[in-house]
Amino acid sequence: MIKKIESRRAWFKRPGPYGWLLGLSLLLALGAISPGFAQAPPAGTAAAAESRHEVIAPADIPARADADEQLIVTVVRRANSADAGRRLEQSLAERAESIKQLTDKSSSSALALLSVRRLESLHRHWQLHEREIARSRAELARVLQSRSEDAADLAARRNIWQATRVSAADSAPALVQRVDELIALAQQGEVDLAGPLAKLLERGRTASALATHVHNMVNAVQTRIEDLDRRLLVIDAPPLWQAAASDEVAEPVSVGLRSSLEIERGFARDHDASSAKLLPVLVLSALALLPMMFWLKRRARQMVRDGQASELSMQILSRPLAAWLVLVALGAMVYDLHGPIMRQQMVMLLAWVPVLVLLQRRIPPAVGPWAYLSAVFYFFNVVASLFVGSLLVYRFGLLALNLLMLLTLGILGWRALREPAVAQGEPADEGSLNSGASAVQPANQVPKWLPAGLLLLACAVLLASALSNVLGNISLTTMLTGAVLDSSYAALALYAGASVLVALLQVLLARPKLAQLSKRHAGTLVPVVVRLGRILLLLGWVVYALQDFRIYRPLYDMLMAALTFQVALGGLTLSLGSVVAFVVATWASFWVARTLRTLLAEDVLPALKLPLGVGQSVSTISYYCVLIFGLLTALAAAGFKVGELAIVFGALGIGIGLGLQDVVRNFVAGLILMFERPIRPGDVVDVAGLTATVRDIGLRATTLTTFEGADVVLPNGMILADKLVNWTLTGNSRRINIDVSTGYEVSPQQTIAMLIGIAQDLDGVASFPPPSALLTGLTPGALTFNVRAWTTQQADWVAVRSAFAMRIRDAFAEANIVVPLPQRELHIHKADSLKGVLPDAAA
Repeated sequence: MIKKIESRRAWFKRPGPYGWLLGLSLLLALGAISPGFAQAPPAGTAAAAESRHEVIAPADIPARADADEQLIVTVVRRANSADAGRRLEQSLAERAESIKQLTDKSSSSALALLSVRRLESLHRHWQLHEREIARSRAELARVLQSRSEDAADLAARRNIWQATRVSAADSAPALVQRVDELIALAQQGEVDLAGPLAKLLERGRTASALATHVHNMVNAVQTRIEDLDRRLLVIDAPPLWQAAASDEVAEPVSVGLRSSLEIERGFARDHDASSAKLLPVLVLSALALLPMMFWLKRRARQMVRDGQASELSMQILSRPLAAWLVLVALGAMVYDLHGPIMRQQMVMLLAWVPVLVLLQRRIPPAVGPWAYLSAVFYFFNVVASLFVGSLLVYRFGLLALNLLMLLTLGILGWRALREPAVAQGEPADEGSLNSGASAVQPANQVPKWLPAGLLLLACAVLLASALSNVLGNISLTTMLTGAVLDSSYAALALYAGASVLVALLQVLLARPKLAQLSKRHAGTLVPVVVRLGRILLLLGWVVYALQDFRIYRPLYDMLMAALTFQVALGGLTLSLGSVVAFVVATWASFWVARTLRTLLAEDVLPALKLPLGVGQSVSTISYYCVLIFGLLTALAAAGFKVGELAIVFGALGIGIGLGLQDVVRNFVAGLILMFERPIRPGDVVDVAGLTATVRDIGLRATTLTTFEGADVVLPNGMILADKLVNWTLTGNSRRINIDVSTGYEVSPQQTIAMLIGIAQDLDGVASFPPPSALLTGLTPGALTFNVRAWTTQQADWVAVRSAFAMRIRDAFAEANIVVPLPQRELHIHKADSLKGVLPDAAA
């Protein structure tokens, strides 16, 4: 296309009459095939064309033509770029082939040969195709929108140049020729763009058809799973003795086995292809984790030798290879969370050896044998699920498995009832307390009845499974057997993974900085995090167990129905879900705001060496900002539209301004105190007739602590309105003034030198400004002096003043300088009038 444009430009620029003639013929031909193009429209339509489209002034035609020519070349090059279109076409073709193969395995007859687990894996496979097609359609829509905009832009520019051609008919021939070139280029660009645009539209129709087909198959598999769930309490096969005596030809075992393996293999291939970018990252992370586990082993040994942790708590890290395998298995399970179920089962089965190696001293003796035997039972159950196509073989295999499991659990339950209570875990030692591990290694006493009760409950479930198998309810026996094994297996695997993570947490918290952080928050933050982790693990296991017992979906539907049930109160509509969301969001906002303020005030901001008081202001403002954002989020979660709350906030603002003026004034004063910082926590201030230390500055009030120990809460508005004296705003240095007197017989120069020397030798007195002493008065009988000295920033000025006064007294005593006592003279006038009153006066 670009070569065509360049050759056409060269042809139009070729001089001579033949060039003009051929150019005119080409324009006439293009006008014949383009309905909207007319080189010489009637005069009556010229005004209408000029009024409908922009007309370029003749002086602007050259510059505008060059710019539009470059744009047309760019649009055509982008349209002919095969990267996006070829990638989408290849992706849709591969997806269509995979969907075609999977459709053959999802027919009604094929679905009847699959177990629930294989159906769930098939359902996940179809959901994977649904997500990938949705992603391809989104990318296709983006490319199609870009190409459509390019086509619309070319059409708009062609119309502009056609209108310009009509208005510039009497202009210079060179300008008219340039306009004709641009019209031809725009038309050719539209022709070149039409092909890729049509291909994109065709791919869009193909993607839409694939999406519809995949959606139907997802619903078909889901309907089959729901049908099996409904048959859990329905006899869906003849009793076992009748099935064994019947002459019905069973489906060959290889048919169901081959179908199951093909489904899982194809799902694994497509799942890995969709995560092609993530898979190498996970592999490299797993390889990098292996040497780190050996380093953690050495670190754990060092902690045990230093008494920072107990040997039992660090036992997990003493086997780094097993711990690494457990972590890799957990990562693989997370990677395959929506992947093939059989591969998840294989990963759990292969991880059983490192799990048992790590938990051999942590599993209670009552359930220890089951932990070892359940791996064997789990393997046989996975193998048996592949033979569901041969119903009789499958039923006898499940019955034998149920009886073996029932016998094992019965013996273990009887032994658990006869054994005393077992302590699980160990008391946290002193080193664990120092490292914050007390929060992750509590000592729990397992009740005597708990393991025995769980084992007997499992026995009851397995007995029900065996009976349902004998009576002909295959769906129920399949579900119960798999649920008991999977739930117990998953519990031990999660316990092993959590033990490894807890041990890693202990080692990491033992690092110097993290140890200081964990020790500081050992009473609040670390226990909350650990407790939250345990709750999440427990909830994950409960959800997994409920899914295994096939009651998660009905419970989820019932819960969602209850949460979405709406109650109309006038114009207000509330639901239980919105109320629960509001409560949870409010609690979470308070917890996050409080935790963030604690971390900022005690750990993050002090390490930044900010000016005094800035950290407290930042942490307080962050607390209220997070709190306000959390409350708005809670209101949005409750169903309130935050935008519509502006009217409510406006009305509240008017009411607050009229009725809560003092509160607003104190709030604004608090913001001023935090940003301007005339006082800071720890400052000594004189305000409202009090001398006290600032303890906390809030948005409404400031808390002061007097030197007598009383806490005084002053509104922020009063602090700003009253005269405020801050003794420590710029520093803690104080000036000490002491007045002394000597007799006239003492040399003033000697006294001044003595006072200055005492001040210079005193600890806590600053060398700059230097101490000074002045003769301040010549009073009757005494010379008065004033000595002045500044204390250092770290000194206690009250103690320094006391020590200074004692030094002066001792120095005067050593120099035999007597401080003159005050002298008073009493003059009595008219003494003769007192003779009768004072008899002794006459004498």
